[in-house]
Amino acid sequence: ARGEAAALPLRDGAVDAAVACLVFEHIEAVDAALAEVGRVLAPGGRFVFLLNHPLLQVPESGWIDDTILGEQYWRIGPYLREDSRVEEVAKDVWIPFIHRPLSRYVNGIVAAGLVLTGMEEPAPPPGFLALAAEYAEAATIPRLLVLRAEKLGR
Repeated sequence: ARGEAAALPLRDGAVDAAVACLVFEHIEAVDAALAEVGRVLAPGGRFVFLLNHPLLQVPESGWIDDTILGEQYWRIGPYLREDSRVEEVAKDVWIPFIHRPLSRYVNGIVAAGLVLTGMEEPAPPPGFLALAAEYAEAATIPRLLVLRAEKLGR
């Protein structure tokens, strides 16, 4: 089936599980898309939601090399401000990137009739760390956030 996140071509309660991997930060109608997940999940159905970590992937965030203090640290940009930008991810390939605080996603999940059952902030994989060898602390900054939720009812 093919459809948009805010209007899935599935009947109510049609699926036992849903996975969204690195997509919700590109969806303008985030509340409608989360409501659709809640609508199509069967009672007791599970939802796994992976996204760029909202706290640590804020626009204007990034590594700071403080040569005066001899420190490196990750600066966090204006986290609470929602922000929408169009970014070039490959030559001539542009996609929207929408930053939202974590509360926006969590509240949308709850409003969709789901309950959070877990959260993980995995360390970056070794391949990513190898590309950022100049940043000794890169292993301490999660790039992703994983939320697990379940639809209420049985």
